[in-house]
Amino acid sequence: MLNALRNLPLVQDLNWRLAAVGLTSSLGAFGFGFDNGWWGGALGLSEFKHKYGAYNPALGEWAIPSQKASVGTGTGSAGIILGCLMAPIITSKWGRKAGFLILSLLMVFGVVLEASAVTSFWQLVVGRIVVYSGIGLASNVVPTYLSECSPTRVRGAFLALYSFFTSLGVFIATVVVYASRNRSDQWQYLIVICCQLLVPIGYLIAPPFLPESPRYLIYRGKYAEAEQVLKTLHKNQDNIAQEIELLKFQIEEQRDLHKATSVLDCFKGTNLPRTIACMGVQILQQAQGVSFIQNFIVTFMQQLGFPDPLKTNVLVTGCSFACHIFTFVTFDQLGRRWSLLFGSLGLAATMLGTGGAIESSESVASLSIEAKNACVALLILWYCIYGFTWGPGCWIVTGEVGTGQLRERTVFLASMGSFLTSIPINFVNPYLQASIGGRVTFIYGSFSVVSLVFVWLVVPETKGRSLEDIDEMYQARLSPWKFQQYTCTGIGAQIANLNSDGGKLGVVAEKDDGPTKEEVE
Repeated sequence: MLNALRNLPLVQDLNWRLAAVGLTSSLGAFGFGFDNGWWGGALGLSEFKHKYGAYNPALGEWAIPSQKASVGTGTGSAGIILGCLMAPIITSKWGRKAGFLILSLLMVFGVVLEASAVTSFWQLVVGRIVVYSGIGLASNVVPTYLSECSPTRVRGAFLALYSFFTSLGVFIATVVVYASRNRSDQWQYLIVICCQLLVPIGYLIAPPFLPESPRYLIYRGKYAEAEQVLKTLHKNQDNIAQEIELLKFQIEEQRDLHKATSVLDCFKGTNLPRTIACMGVQILQQAQGVSFIQNFIVTFMQQLGFPDPLKTNVLVTGCSFACHIFTFVTFDQLGRRWSLLFGSLGLAATMLGTGGAIESSESVASLSIEAKNACVALLILWYCIYGFTWGPGCWIVTGEVGTGQLRERTVFLASMGSFLTSIPINFVNPYLQASIGGRVTFIYGSFSVVSLVFVWLVVPETKGRSLEDIDEMYQARLSPWKFQQYTCTGIGAQIANLNSDGGKLGVVAEKDDGPTKEEVE
């Protein structure tokens, strides 16, 4: 058992600096999860409902009207889109580290607006837009940074950090909401809002631990700096100089052949299927119901008649977070494609099963205790399957499938697809729940069936492949189901050899007319 653990790529390739880079850079994902978690939980807090809601004489209690719940949730997605629009400009011109600094400043300003919105719900909404613009920037910077800093063998684990920290943020938010539920003053929800400051504070003290992306430095011609960064991040330092030369050659080759620099280039030639794969997994992640679970699970359980939905929400998010822990190994062992395929099957079965349990009764109010417990059990299972598959999987695909020249723009388009999908879901879901109740799960379950077909036809297997390998396979115009069996022979294969023991090494010799490859035994 101990020997098996020692042989895991994550154990063999990880050093303290690489671990610090992965954990620190993923704070933005924690902020995204925390924001989703606190808002969904706050909609069920008595003081929050009393401060920003309206008295419902039919129910005899205060409640957040569907209109406000819809606007408050949906405008967060609008803020994310603003952040996504800023991301390619910031990260291309000033680098990935600049993105971390700017998103921190945005989040601080947004939290101040939220916390000072003593009576104005609309100031709270503006604050959420500003905070979420920082989150949108993070959703572009973090996956790009993680994919460019991590060695090939552990890239899946590192990209899984984004979803892991998102899940951790949701879980911590639900715990904080639950812990503050018995307070009878405005601090019942202000404590939760102020906890968001942990993310920007973390980023503001992180610069000593966060080097610039080595691939970004190479793109900018800063080869000595890139070499120094790789030496601090990689355990195997014997072939760092050769790896730099190979990356230089590959980048120059891409520039000469493709000269792709704009968003429109993402939809041309072999870049088109890459963009479709990245955008598709992000759109389908939302369409399968994650926003429903994160933002409306508390109100859904209130509809089912559970006496303590906040406590149940802690259980739901805690189970999902626990499942995320295993993804640091599974995606680099089982692969991306099969994880997503099995995930789609499981998500479809659990969401449709929830709808079936509700459909068997005349109304949600008339559900038996057994049916209610079955619904919650199925939703917990849904969130666990999501945490094990689609949660990290969509970000892994997004972070590694885009070509080097267009990676920031591909991640931007994918993130935009995700959040543009979440806007109608977040706006419409409160009205759907009010109208058809728990049967809304039939809609989300249907999209899981669609995602099963999409993954089979569009998403390639990239496990164990370098980013340069992925470039080679897309240029060869392979069908997605043929990626796993393909033998790469280009620069990506040479870089993989440089990062492993034995094998042939690709060496690059500088000549007057530019770098050229030579194969040596």
